[in-house]
Amino acid sequence: MPTLQIISGLNTGEQHTLGSREILLGRHPDCQVVLRDSTVSRRHARISYDGSHYVLHDVGSQHGTRVNGELIRLPHRLRHGDEIQLSQVTIVYVDEMARPEEHPSTIVTSVDVLGSAQSVTETHTAPKWRALLEITRSLGVSLDLETILPKVLENVFSILPQATRGWILVSQKPGDGLKPYAARQIGQDEPPAMRISRTITEKVLHEGKAILSTDAGQDERFLSSDSVLELNMRSILCAPLVGVSREPLGMIQLDAQDQTRQFTPEDLDVLVNIANLVGQAVEHARLHETALQFDRRERDLATARQVQQHFLPQERPTLVGYELFDYYHPADVVGGDYFGYTPLPDGRLAIAVGDVAGHGVPAALLMARLCADARYCLVTTPVPRDAVRMLNRQLTRQNLNFFITFALCVIDPARNELLVVNAGHMQPMLRRAATGEVHSLGADIARPPLGIDANINYEQLSLTLEPGDVLMMYTDGLSEARDNSGDVYGTDRIQEIMSRPHHAEELVRELLGDVRDFALGSEQEDDVCIVILSRKPS
Repeated sequence: MPTLQIISGLNTGEQHTLGSREILLGRHPDCQVVLRDSTVSRRHARISYDGSHYVLHDVGSQHGTRVNGELIRLPHRLRHGDEIQLSQVTIVYVDEMARPEEHPSTIVTSVDVLGSAQSVTETHTAPKWRALLEITRSLGVSLDLETILPKVLENVFSILPQATRGWILVSQKPGDGLKPYAARQIGQDEPPAMRISRTITEKVLHEGKAILSTDAGQDERFLSSDSVLELNMRSILCAPLVGVSREPLGMIQLDAQDQTRQFTPEDLDVLVNIANLVGQAVEHARLHETALQFDRRERDLATARQVQQHFLPQERPTLVGYELFDYYHPADVVGGDYFGYTPLPDGRLAIAVGDVAGHGVPAALLMARLCADARYCLVTTPVPRDAVRMLNRQLTRQNLNFFITFALCVIDPARNELLVVNAGHMQPMLRRAATGEVHSLGADIARPPLGIDANINYEQLSLTLEPGDVLMMYTDGLSEARDNSGDVYGTDRIQEIMSRPHHAEELVRELLGDVRDFALGSEQEDDVCIVILSRKPS
C-alpha cells in the first residue's frame, strides 16, 4: 500500500499507510494525520482516492500546499517520490508498486530543518529549496528580529536572484512608522539607504495587498511616486508581513533594475508565503516581548508590595484593658489605604486610618509618604488636632495633586478617654455595650481631606469608652462595595452587624463575609482597611 513518510518537522520519522478512505492532514486532533508544527493550518490538506490514484487537495490553508516546490491550486495526482510541503513539514509519497515507466523516479532528500544548514546535501537539493528551508529554520530558532531578518533577506535573494535591492521593514507598534530590520543591495557591502515609495507602502500596509509590477516606471499606480522614478525601479515585488491577527505588521520589498530579468507572478506567490512566515515570527516576537514586560511588571509589583508591607504595622501593640484587631486588603497588588499605630510619649496610643484618592502604584507611593509624615507629626505634636493640621500643611506644600481622607483616634488607656479628629474620612462607628446602639462619631467636627487647603483648622471630639464598647475605623472600600447591579453595600449594613455583640476578630470576619455575599462574585474595586478597638468588659 502507498504510504506517507514524514521527513521534516516535529513528526519526522512517522509513516502513514493510505487506504481507500479520504484522509485529512493538519494540526486539528480530528485529522487522520495530526501534524504538531504550529505553522501548519488546523485543516491543511486532504488526500482522496479516485479508485486508481491518490489525489492531493489544499483545503484553504494559510500558507498553501506545495508538491516538489510548486504551489498547487488544483487537485494534484500523486506520483511515487512526490515531496509534499505543508508549511515547514515535508512529506514524501511512496508507492513501491508504481511502474518506473509510468512514474519516473524522483530523488528524495531528507532535510533536517532543526539542524545545521550544512547538513543539506549540496548535489541533491535545489538552491531555492535550500534557501526556503533555511528561512523556516532561522525563524524558528530565535525571537530576535535584529538577528533573524537579515538572514531571511539574504535567503530571499537566493530564491529570487533577479532582485537588485531589498528591504524588510517592521512597524514598531500599530500605526507607527516602519523601521528597517534588514536591507541588501547586490554588489555593495553597505546596505542601501531606505528609500521606500510612500505610494507602495500605502497600498501594501493599508490595503493589505501584495504588489507585482514588471515596469514600475510606467505603472500607472506609481506614476505619482518620485521614489520609484529616482530609484530606477524597473520591477517591484512587495508583500505585507501578516501574522495570525491578519493585520499587516510591516512588509518585504524587492526591486530589480535589469529589465531582462523581471519578477513573475510565481515570484510574487513565493514572496507572499515568505512574508506570511515572517509576519508570524514578528507577531511571536511581539508576544514574547509583551510576556517579558508583563513578567517584569509582576516582579516589580511584588517588590512594591513587600516594601509597602513594611510601612504598615508588623504587629499590633499591647494596650492594657483593650483589644485591637486590623484587616488590610488592596484592590491591586499594592494599595492606597493606610493604617498605623503610633505609641505616644505619655502612654497614649494614636490609631490612624487614611485613604489616598485612587489605588495602585501612585496611591501606594503617597501612602508611604503619609505613613512617615503622620508618625512624625503625632510624636512631635501632643494635641491630635494640631498634629493633623501640621500633617495637612506638609502634604499640601508638596503639590502632589492628590487628596487624602484621614481619621485619627487617640486613646488614653489610663483615663479611657478617646480623642477623634476627622479629615474628610468615613466617620468611625462606636457600639455602646450598655445599650447595643451604634453611633457614627464626629459628624460635627469633620473637616475637608488632607492636601487641599493648608489653612484648615481641624477640631477634635472627646468621649469616654466604657467597658465592652467597640470602636471601628474603616475605609470606603468596605461601605462602597458593589454588587452585579451596581448597588452599594452602605453603612446601614455595617451598623446592623456592629449592633450584635462580637469580639473584634469575629466582627471583621462577619463583615467581610456579608460583603462577599452581597457582591455575588463582583471584583473588589477599592482597597479595604478595618481597624477595631474594643475595651474589655469589666
